[in-house]
Amino acid sequence: MLLRDRLVATFLYVRVTERVIEKCETLLLMRQREIRLLGQPAVLIEGSLTAPPRGSKVWGLLAYLASTSGGHPRSQLAELLFGGAEDPLGALRWNLAQLRRLLDMPDALKGANISLDLPANVAIDTQILEAGDAVALEVPGLGQELLAGLSFPDSPAFDLWLLTERRRLARRTASLLGEETLTRLSRSEYEAAIGYATQLVSIDPLDEGYHALLIRAHALAGDHSAARRQYDHCREILNREVGSEPGAAVIAAMSAVSPRSIEFRVDQPENVHARLDVAWRTFHGGAVDHGIDLGRSAVAMADSGRDQSAQLWTRLFLGAMLGMAVRGWDECAAVLNEALHMAGGLGWPVEAATALGILAGNDMMRADYESATRHAHAGLARSDDPGARSANLMFLAAVGADTASFDEAIEHARAAFAAAEASTDPIRIVYAASHAGRVFLMHGDMPGAREFAEEAVAVASGTLLTLLPWPLTILAEIEIASRELDVATRRARQAAALAATTHIAYQRALACRAMGLAEAARGNTGSAVDYLTQALAYGQQTTGEGYTFHWPVAFVLDSLSTVTAESDPETSQRWAAALQDHVTSLGMHTFTTSAQRKPVPASLGRLYAKIGSH
Repeated sequence: MLLRDRLVATFLYVRVTERVIEKCETLLLMRQREIRLLGQPAVLIEGSLTAPPRGSKVWGLLAYLASTSGGHPRSQLAELLFGGAEDPLGALRWNLAQLRRLLDMPDALKGANISLDLPANVAIDTQILEAGDAVALEVPGLGQELLAGLSFPDSPAFDLWLLTERRRLARRTASLLGEETLTRLSRSEYEAAIGYATQLVSIDPLDEGYHALLIRAHALAGDHSAARRQYDHCREILNREVGSEPGAAVIAAMSAVSPRSIEFRVDQPENVHARLDVAWRTFHGGAVDHGIDLGRSAVAMADSGRDQSAQLWTRLFLGAMLGMAVRGWDECAAVLNEALHMAGGLGWPVEAATALGILAGNDMMRADYESATRHAHAGLARSDDPGARSANLMFLAAVGADTASFDEAIEHARAAFAAAEASTDPIRIVYAASHAGRVFLMHGDMPGAREFAEEAVAVASGTLLTLLPWPLTILAEIEIASRELDVATRRARQAAALAATTHIAYQRALACRAMGLAEAARGNTGSAVDYLTQALAYGQQTTGEGYTFHWPVAFVLDSLSTVTAESDPETSQRWAAALQDHVTSLGMHTFTTSAQRKPVPASLGRLYAKIGSH
């Protein structure tokens, strides 16, 4: 029996080896293909460009199949791209034949359901970009538009899909470049950081956060003249294109060019910690900008003193203040990446996990959900410390709420609050409770939202004035739903007064929105619209701080569409279309669903229905 078993095993080994060799030989014989969809589209086989197809629809078909999963019925593809043709299915057949010829794959793209099933040796630049690996930074068309120069006016549904996909890939590219810039800055690799930040500015010249990041990179590299030139360039672009001056994020970046002198002795770490303690208390007492300035000076003091632990802690606290106040994305991300790098060098996992949690929040605020999720999971893997876990779980909950993953959002929100309570830190408790209240409010669970919001208000009242306006607005909205309008108005006014002191734009937006909703509930539509349009202006102010904080803007647009639905349907439709435009490319699926439920112009409604079905 033993001999027979050995013979059988030997036979099987030989057969498997033969099959592996056959498969390897087959792969070696396969022709290497590269599909480039970013920039001017092209297909390369064994490094040589293939002859381009006749017409642009082949490229459109290829981009759509490469970007979507599953099989697509022929009728669906025909309607999407060839609905205006005399014979849509015939036009699809002809273009599929062209695509097979372009890819040199005569047996592909056949059957009733069409999908792009490619062998492993085919590289598609958009898919490499989606993966987000270091290889993506070497993609030839990185930063260029999907199917650059092509448009499809006779296929409006596809043209809308292409617009949305272009925006989404541009955001993915910016996220990748931004993260790499910050990583290189934290490692003092300034030349590489400047290169990546320059690409960011070229992608979106109107994003002040990108200009600020490039200015900061030049300043850290010691090239102050280049930093000043970049500032002048930013100022020129903003004046020419939008008629405005650079905002707080760019001004803060310029402070690195001419840093203020530190008047305190820095030879003793307690001087740094004293300054940091004053900064933290000042910030939470409501003097937000003064607290942030003190935090910046604490960082400078720590750097002068060369105490690594002080350098790390000052950056963590400054990053937390910038994140909570929704100030410059670039500065927040830069100091936190420096802190993360320092924590790794010191072997401090709790501090590393904390930095990752705050970074996740910074990403979530910009609707960069992929980066937020990646940072939060990395933070959870670094440490079981309850305070650090609370931050990472909290922002996973926020991402889930924005992207309509409510089961996960609720689970993470509850876990974040439990971890915050375990940490016994009142700031973490208020912040976790506020985020949990938002999750439950968006899910429609008013009792759950009230429980968390009341906890946040109870803990924040007194000494944490900077954190108080947000949970107050959550309670105001709950009370509006319960028709407790006088109570709701008092809450909203208190939130508005506090937010006017803190100068935190999103808090002012949410307070104005609550006032508008209360007026709408009383039947005062005109007054409600006035409050809501003011709320929208506040919500969009964060652009001047380095980025737009997207979900408050979505909340306000949603409210404007709802409030005007009966009195002014045409205006309501325009607000709904603005909401749809705002959230579609961001992946804010909760708000996308809301926008699609609203009445929109018939032409847009048909387009959104087609896009949604794909």
